Amino acid sequence: MLPRLLRAFAIAVLLLLASCLEFDAQEVTIRYDEAADRIDVHLVYRGVYAEGDRSAVDKAIRQIDEIRRDGTFALWQNWPFQFTIPGEHKLPMQALLAHVDVENGGFFTDPIDVLCAWQYVRIRDAKAFVQQLNTLLDVWVAGQLMTGTEIGKETHRWDADTRDFVREFARSGEHLLAVTKGRIELRLPLSGKDHAWLRGVTFEALAEVAAKDVVRADVVGQRRADGGSTTEVGVADEASTILTKRAAAERFPATATMRFLADNDWSLAREPELTRVTLGMAGQRDLVLKKAPNRLYHPLLLGALREAKVAIEETVPDQELARRFQAFTERAAVLPPGVAALRAGSQPAASGDRK
Repeated sequence: MLPRLLRAFAIAVLLLLASCLEFDAQEVTIRYDEAADRIDVHLVYRGVYAEGDRSAVDKAIRQIDEIRRDGTFALWQNWPFQFTIPGEHKLPMQALLAHVDVENGGFFTDPIDVLCAWQYVRIRDAKAFVQQLNTLLDVWVAGQLMTGTEIGKETHRWDADTRDFVREFARSGEHLLAVTKGRIELRLPLSGKDHAWLRGVTFEALAEVAAKDVVRADVVGQRRADGGSTTEVGVADEASTILTKRAAAERFPATATMRFLADNDWSLAREPELTRVTLGMAGQRDLVLKKAPNRLYHPLLLGALREAKVAIEETVPDQELARRFQAFTERAAVLPPGVAALRAGSQPAASGDRK
């Protein structure tokens, strides 16, 4: 059920990204306050850079203005896991985003003068939000059981035991997704055979992403060393990277994908009739997820922002970021103009019209 998403991500990382503003690494802190029925999220983007053609820096600066207006936020990388609350969305996504507030932070540099940024995201009425997610998951799983799950050119058919386990799980009143303090858990009613299949194809999908990470880093590094584009981080000609692919397996542990498995608390556990995929540890105040750098950062955007006199805090320590996040959890979110206008039922001013 999960590998299709992972493989789609694997393909995405080789494409030229639609967005010009990217980030090399990320830290996500998730704090669930059950009493307040709220989830607060701290997004820290490390190594913010411009990606694309020769006009990438100018386009990235324009995109920053759009983010200031609409509060667009991203997970892992800027595409396809990018969310804009005032955008055009299908009804299920509209219903989910109605629970979400976002507050823009600002730019800062780390101790080695790398451009970074932060944002806050708040999910109000968290129990209802998770229930909506579970309803969408229930519908999706029912469709997968009926038609099978496509993996490349093949379709995996879930066996009769898995179908029975899913039905019994639904009758029990349990939910596929559970969010508790310090932990997010996905519960998949699977037969032993289907569990083994899922485990195998998930590993294959992660290995594919890791291989592409290695290829991309090598191609971009060589391009820059040869005096080519600094901002271009796409891989357009796979034929030129065949030798890199052959050597990629030796360097898998250093890729952002595999570092995610090494740097974060997670588990894949098998129980009779149930597979649990868990992030975090129960009882912890925060669930912290880290994405290691892809080593694609360059400082051209930082230089352009400094030249344009954009406010950038110098050398903000992690302790200060944590203090600010704590303060955010104790107050209302300050919405960007586009989100505030949407909630008020009015239209925000265009970027060029605002003073």
